[in-house]
Amino acid sequence: MKKIIIVFVLLFHNLFAFDKDTTLKVYNKIFTSIFPQKDVINIYVLNQQYIDLFKNSHKFKIVYNIKKASVAIVTSQKELEEIQKIKTKNSIIIFATQEKLLFDNKLTIGAFYWKKGRSQLLFVKDRLDKYHIKLPNEYDKFIIEL
Repeated sequence: MKKIIIVFVLLFHNLFAFDKDTTLKVYNKIFTSIFPQKDVINIYVLNQQYIDLFKNSHKFKIVYNIKKASVAIVTSQKELEEIQKIKTKNSIIIFATQEKLLFDNKLTIGAFYWKKGRSQLLFVKDRLDKYHIKLPNEYDKFIIEL
């Protein structure tokens, strides 16, 4: 019985795993496409898991003042509400790590999240247009209209 429980826990964990390497590569590709002119992209993020993800990257710099950020990554409704309170300029891009945060907030342009062990990527067309963001054609299949 103990072996069955261990196998179940390992399988369950793998289904919902946060793949750091893949996640960092995807964010690198997305944000490099959005900000092609920047050598280093300032990211405002409060979640420790994402801080750990970005802290050793040469392409991203964690900033703790949203006024210095190019992108804010939100991982919860509470974070999104805090960012909405302090967001001072429209040029800050908000990107979510949950599908719900993308659909519930009109300031969020896209979401990259994991669902049943698979990565999911979505962008909202009118929000991309609002920020004058033109993504490469390879992202067309991830752009939706609401």
